[in-house]
Amino acid sequence: MEEKCSQDGENSSPDSGFYRLYFKGLIREETKGTLVAGFGVAICSQQDDILFQMKGSIHNSAITVLEAELLALKRGLTEAVSLGVTHISIYCDHYQIFELVKGRCAPEKDSLALLMNDVQRIRQQLTSSTPIMVTRDQTNKFAYKLALETLVSKIRFRCFNRCRINLAS
Repeated sequence: MEEKCSQDGENSSPDSGFYRLYFKGLIREETKGTLVAGFGVAICSQQDDILFQMKGSIHNSAITVLEAELLALKRGLTEAVSLGVTHISIYCDHYQIFELVKGRCAPEKDSLALLMNDVQRIRQQLTSSTPIMVTRDQTNKFAYKLALETLVSKIRFRCFNRCRINLAS
């Protein structure tokens, strides 16, 4: 998994306040049968000031949207814990992810169950972590933008490499 992250703000160590976790996992079909996947994560204050942001690509040719979303959530929670965040609201714009995190439904696939086990284990390290269902219009655009940037850069990189190979022939 390729990742780029940054911490913002003068004090990179959060106080005991409440924070928001925005996450997005995206997949796109590059060519028939070839998927590219990426994620974006943003941890923000209650006023949406960015404490931490990260984007990365996911290297799994058979990944689903749910798996990409859960990988993004897992990564975001891991970073929140490592930053010392203890109270976090998890903003979900995907209903099935919201239901999984709330514990209202069980994962249907083993890969989702493994990811959910990791998510729940990480959540236990926090004093509070509350999932909140929002629409795509209500969610923070940082995480979506970061995930989209990852997909676009992967597509450009692959196209550039193919063009170089074709020119060399």
